[in-house]
Amino acid sequence: MNMKMDVYREILENEKNFRYMIAANLISRFGDSVDAIAYSWMVYQLTGSTAWLSVILGVNMIPTVLFQPLGGGLTEYFRKKRVIVICDIARGAVVFLTGVCMLTGVLRPWHLLIFTFVNSSIEALRIPNGLAILPQILMKENYKAAISMDQGVRRTSELIGMGCAGIIIGWLGIGGALFVDAVTFLASGLLLSFLQVNEEKRKNVRFQIQGYAGTLKEGFVYFKKSDLAVMVCVICVVQNLCTLPIENLQAAYISEYLRLDVFAMSVGGTAITIGMILGALCLPAVSQKISEKRLLIQGGILIGILYFIYIMIGMIPVDAGKYISYFAAAFVFGVLNSMIGVTVQVIFVSRIPEEFVGRISGIFNALACSSLPVGSFLLAGLSAFFTIAELYLLTGTLSIAAFIFIGRSKGGRKIEKG
Repeated sequence: MNMKMDVYREILENEKNFRYMIAANLISRFGDSVDAIAYSWMVYQLTGSTAWLSVILGVNMIPTVLFQPLGGGLTEYFRKKRVIVICDIARGAVVFLTGVCMLTGVLRPWHLLIFTFVNSSIEALRIPNGLAILPQILMKENYKAAISMDQGVRRTSELIGMGCAGIIIGWLGIGGALFVDAVTFLASGLLLSFLQVNEEKRKNVRFQIQGYAGTLKEGFVYFKKSDLAVMVCVICVVQNLCTLPIENLQAAYISEYLRLDVFAMSVGGTAITIGMILGALCLPAVSQKISEKRLLIQGGILIGILYFIYIMIGMIPVDAGKYISYFAAAFVFGVLNSMIGVTVQVIFVSRIPEEFVGRISGIFNALACSSLPVGSFLLAGLSAFFTIAELYLLTGTLSIAAFIFIGRSKGGRKIEKG
């Protein structure tokens, strides 16, 4: 533990730019957590319909799938620092406007569709630039520890934000909570404006549609030819599909299978969040003993095994034993998910050529996110024919088989070789 803390202390002492980045992320993720609860509550209050919650979620996903590859291509034409600062300020302005409309009583459901789409479109531009700027503000030997620390801080901030959301909404109301989120975006943009990045604009390179189309094509060609990029993307898509039953069927699992009350939802959610925090922070130490390939493949296999453990928890006769076992299983689930996610980010930043990081991350995120609605529809269909236990048994078996196959495939070996 001391060794890990020394690594993080050295990064904070030596990487001035990273201090601004991690402070900005801490503040913005707190605001996002408050906003997530306030926004959902606002949608339901305004529409009185759970269907609208699904519609808003779907609209929120569209720009991620459609626009992130396009945003990745733009990283070659504009200064990344300027883009992420402007994006944070713009998202803050959209949230602020939503809050004003809410407080003045003019907000309508169709306004929410527009605000959600615009905000997600801005985020689709911001994410590739935020990842592409990392090699310019960090020394390469610090990538893994810095990304691990960043993810740990983000998850901690989310946990605090979720805990404070009810208090903030109760004190300031939904409109006030949205203003809090707007302020966190503006604060994030202000902090990122202090980044000292030497971004030399490429000579004779001006944004033109033809040149931009060529840049996009280069990114897709590189992605197609890169066994490493394709295989990491496949792993994330498979992981998304394998984790959906745990995430989407949590309420049904707790109520129908474990026969526990809603308190178990909080137990599971808290355990997963704590696990994700510790998983991210412990990754630098773990990765000294376990290779990136083993972390990805064996982590996926262990997630598959967890499904069998989830089934066995339902066989425990005492409720207290179910709560304790469920907390432990959810905690391990959070640790594994976090380690896999951070490892993927490290691979992209450290082993994809710097000029392609933004473009490849945009393509990757679009493909990974598009698997979520597809998997959700598939899961909904299967739920009509299988019980919770049968679905978990099926998913666990398929998860283990899929990751074993990936590990033995030619692409899987590329993860080890780089």
